[in-house]
Amino acid sequence: MKIVFFGNPDFCFYPLKKLNNSNHELISVVTSTDRKSGRGLKLVPSFVKKTALNFDIPIIEVNDIKSKEFEERLVSLEADLFVVVAFKFLPDSIINIPKYGSINIHPSLLPKYRGSSPIQYALLNGDVKTGVSIIHLNSKIDSGAILGQEKIDIGSISTFGEMYEKLGILSSELIIKVINDINSKNINPVTQDESKKTLAPKIKKDDLKIDWNNPSLDIHNKIRAFDPFPGAYCFLNGKRIKLFGSSECNYDDGILKEPGEIIIKDKLLLIKTNTKKMINIGMVQLEGKNKISSSDFIKSLENKKHLLE
Repeated sequence: MKIVFFGNPDFCFYPLKKLNNSNHELISVVTSTDRKSGRGLKLVPSFVKKTALNFDIPIIEVNDIKSKEFEERLVSLEADLFVVVAFKFLPDSIINIPKYGSINIHPSLLPKYRGSSPIQYALLNGDVKTGVSIIHLNSKIDSGAILGQEKIDIGSISTFGEMYEKLGILSSELIIKVINDINSKNINPVTQDESKKTLAPKIKKDDLKIDWNNPSLDIHNKIRAFDPFPGAYCFLNGKRIKLFGSSECNYDDGILKEPGEIIIKDKLLLIKTNTKKMINIGMVQLEGKNKISSSDFIKSLENKKHLLE
């Protein structure tokens, strides 16, 4: 099959690599034009562009996906299939160009968690399983017929970073299977049950804020849902502090403590919640500082009461 791959971020790495090493012909990669970034506003290529250059795959950079020139260039490729991973919303005029249309990788068990943040929401909600769905792309976000789906377990302390990596690898295996099934006409699309859909909208800054009056499990899930990026936060002495490496911990010294109060026990950094369990933190990052281990952070604390807000 002649395939064009659409994508931008590093989640694309494993499926792009797998397709490049497959028996199918990866004829081009489509990615966004270089973006200005940093203090010097230097032009920075997308992760997919850098990867495609390393793999020596022809690249099409696009800013306006509705331009006639872009559409005509894609038509000229005479592709059998477009594979879309974490890219812009495509119009029907693009989706329907290839012989077999376009397919999309989505890191959730659709129709659960449609939207841009499915991995984070699975962790926030304490799900014990998630997975990857490959669907036909259409004009409604993440609503196309399911062509393949695989499940994976979520550990009790699994972080966003860990699941992001695992789901990227899982997607690379599944995409080859689905493409092979399409090629051999052995595909059985399954229409999504709209009554079971849930949404995973874009994460906002306020979603990252920790409320120490919440149950310990909810706080733990929030911390790991944004670990290692962008980091769940609270405030210490008026300065933002991000927390990482969370786990729940049973500890009670019989002394009444406030939610958000820091307790140091056997070189562990524990934080009180509104439940009996405490939160054990592995790493912290103070505003304007590098991330450090909790054991190093403890050394900087004076021997007095510290309350996170």
